[in-house]
Amino acid sequence: MRTAGTLRLLAGLWLVRIPVILVVLYLALYPVMAALSQRHGFGSPEGTSLSYLAVSGAMLVLRLALLFVVPAVLTYRVVTYAVTHILRWPSRQTRPPAPRN
Repeated sequence: MRTAGTLRLLAGLWLVRIPVILVVLYLALYPVMAALSQRHGFGSPEGTSLSYLAVSGAMLVLRLALLFVVPAVLTYRVVTYAVTHILRWPSRQTRPPAPRN
């Protein structure tokens, strides 16, 4: 059985799973790209290989996603979380106004 704190932590991690996966994938492809660019970069006598072009294309897509899409999604989630919690607060006026005669 899980405690409420653990469930809250898992729910919070569930919301950021895609950005974390994208960052891990980018960090895994970065050394591969560095190794391929030493052998098959644009200035090499052999020219570019298909593997270099595929990895550089994947890196470009990941960079664009990490620069534009992920911040937009995280901002949206933070704003919707804040708005829903603000709307759930009880009003400061606890009793209804007195009727006017």
